Amino acid sequence: MFGFGLTVAGIGIGIVFLELMILVLVIFLISTASKRIEGKKSSAAAVTVKQEEDHKVQEEQAQSEDEVMAVIAAAVAACFQGQTTIRSITRITGTSAPAWSHAGRQETMALRQL
Repeated sequence: MFGFGLTVAGIGIGIVFLELMILVLVIFLISTASKRIEGKKSSAAAVTVKQEEDHKVQEEQAQSEDEVMAVIAAAVAACFQGQTTIRSITRITGTSAPAWSHAGRQETMALRQL
């Protein structure tokens, strides 16, 4: 009696596992087919769109950098009311440390150059 129960359980588990493997295969085939269809449709259009987006992003970054520098200069001037001068404004990129930490290091290095 105990052996019959194990046989039925083994058959049930095996059928479920087989069906799950078939389902994974079907999903993989569908995703591969959809990627191929998308790739053919959008390959030429994507290049043009990407170039236009890159150009727009570069223009926006140039404008935003000028605006950011103006805002920083105005903020410093308002805080110190003309008692200080701005020596440099640099963008912080590619660091894993927080921005305030990097800015503090730059300030320390700038003071050492005096």
